[in-house]
Amino acid sequence: MAEGTGEEWSGRPPALDGYPADSQPAQPAEPRPLDPRNPATRRSGSRSPLTRRSFALRWGIAFAALGVSFVATVIILNSTLYSAAGFTDSYLGALARHDIRAVLDTPGVQVPDGAARDLLTADALGALTVVGVTAQQQDQDGRHRLTYEIELDGTRAETVLTVAREGTSFWLFPSWRFAVSPVATLEVTPRSASGFEANGMAATAAEGVGAASAFPALVPSAYAIGQDAELFMADRRQSLVTEPGSVVPVTIEARATERFVDLVQRQLDDLLDECVTQAVLQPTGCPFGKTIRDRIVTTPAWSMTTYPPISIVPGTTPGTWVVPRAAGAARLVVDVRSLFDGTVTTLDEDVAFDVGYLITVGATGQVNIVPQ
Repeated sequence: MAEGTGEEWSGRPPALDGYPADSQPAQPAEPRPLDPRNPATRRSGSRSPLTRRSFALRWGIAFAALGVSFVATVIILNSTLYSAAGFTDSYLGALARHDIRAVLDTPGVQVPDGAARDLLTADALGALTVVGVTAQQQDQDGRHRLTYEIELDGTRAETVLTVAREGTSFWLFPSWRFAVSPVATLEVTPRSASGFEANGMAATAAEGVGAASAFPALVPSAYAIGQDAELFMADRRQSLVTEPGSVVPVTIEARATERFVDLVQRQLDDLLDECVTQAVLQPTGCPFGKTIRDRIVTTPAWSMTTYPPISIVPGTTPGTWVVPRAAGAARLVVDVRSLFDGTVTTLDEDVAFDVGYLITVGATGQVNIVPQ
């Protein structure tokens, strides 16, 4: 009952004027508190403590996985690419593909100042195949010695490379250098001419014929040394350079080419042809002649019967060639009056002779022949 009216409260608001009691407008319901556990009642941008913990956990796991992956990557790189073997593998790879600039820029590769660089070119390098590392050991001073099995122009060989650590790159990766420079010396001694070929590339012995000329050579490498000139040639002989700091001697023993023999043979034949034009018993500057005690009546007439077939061999003195003694014959026809009884007879005979020469070849290829 409403206080002061004597009427009972029916639970409904009083009727408004002009509206029936049963058709009064509905009153707004009182707001209910939001339930944070119900996703439908969460406000935008708000997170429960449980959701924030789940989010942080997921990111923590992601960062941990990333950290583990980074550490694993560093460990793998340190044991492969940035290891001692990785350093030497990189050097050998550059050498195998004839990247001479990368090879010479490798830390620890040292070429003596002023040394001949004829063999330090991409075209002068031979074929290199790396089979793999067969042994690796660390010395007490921290140097690493790596033994490689390789193939040099198809020939199996072994080489040992020594490296040492020299610092760290990016605060994580070790850097290396050669503790023993992978450079050796090829000592070439040409016996006939200063020019020669190394793996098909022209080179010149600075010390000349008969002396050893030093050429720095990269380790490991193979050089086919020979000569292929117009007048003489030497078959290529393979020299393997597998030990850093070593000296590999090479002597080039050449032989005369057919052209060289033909050239000297023609010069000799021309000389003999000139000799037979001299109408005397002793032609000047010629290898043949005849002594007759009787008096000659007619002019001596010479002609060649047999030209000496020559050969050419290297001389005992470097840079010289020798024509061994070769036999020939020249025909002499002359009338002779006997001092005993005055009779005249015709002398017609083959006069035997032999020749031998010492040959030198000038810098311009001029052939000088001196009788011996």
